[in-house]
Amino acid sequence: MKFDKTTAAALGVLGVLLAGGLTGCSGDGDGADAAEPAASASASASPAAPADAAAEGTVSASGTVESARVTSLSFATGGIIADVDTKAGRKVAKGDLLATVDATVPTESLNAAYTAYVAAQDSYADAEKDQKKQLYASMIQARNTYRKAQREVDGTKIYAPFSGTVTSVTAVVDAEASAGSAMITLTDMKDLRVTADFTEADAILLKAGQKASITFDSLGKTVKGKVTTVAPTPVSAESTTAGGGGFQQSSTTVVRYEVLVSLSSLPAKIRTGMPVTVEVTTG
Repeated sequence: MKFDKTTAAALGVLGVLLAGGLTGCSGDGDGADAAEPAASASASASPAAPADAAAEGTVSASGTVESARVTSLSFATGGIIADVDTKAGRKVAKGDLLATVDATVPTESLNAAYTAYVAAQDSYADAEKDQKKQLYASMIQARNTYRKAQREVDGTKIYAPFSGTVTSVTAVVDAEASAGSAMITLTDMKDLRVTADFTEADAILLKAGQKASITFDSLGKTVKGKVTTVAPTPVSAESTTAGGGGFQQSSTTVVRYEVLVSLSSLPAKIRTGMPVTVEVTTG
């Protein structure tokens, strides 16, 4: 079979086209992207919330200024008051002589006791050995009598046991003073504090060291302070009655506890007995 040139060319082109169509594209297709591994960072536990602090609050009560050191002075030996060398409001130093009673009789007794004591000592020193035991007992008795007489003389004077302010004097010259009867009151005005009676409901919230503010209404001043002592036993109990007029009556008892409060500073013109308002921060 004979082909002309035109037919041969056409067949060649057709072969090329058929070869291209039969050629398949083989090979691995692109797979799905691999899944990213899940992040495995462990979540740290959240810190526990801090416990709520006790809520702060305040409680208050009326109080009074007092001295931490007050003493009543008296004569240890009774007699007629011979001299009073002080008065209320006077500042005195430790050891100052404040008052005396007539010491004539006690001094005479002291002189007699001293003479007897010296004689007893001499007798004991000169005695024979077999007499010393009895004379020793007599000498000791004479010594004790002398010492007692000396105390009687010493008791005719009142001295200031510490520096302070005389706040009251009842001793009067030429008046009779009984042994042990209060004649002079001495107060340490530099060691002042406040005492206040808080209700039971408020007292259970108080403890030593809590901060306080003390208001002096008469002075227009407020100073800082601290609770120093809360009494373990009540100082008072007040009963109140409500109702009446056809209604059933009910009785309520209010128990109060004494609280001592120190003062960080002393306002000018402060006096013992001044009323104050005490406010304590609790919590």
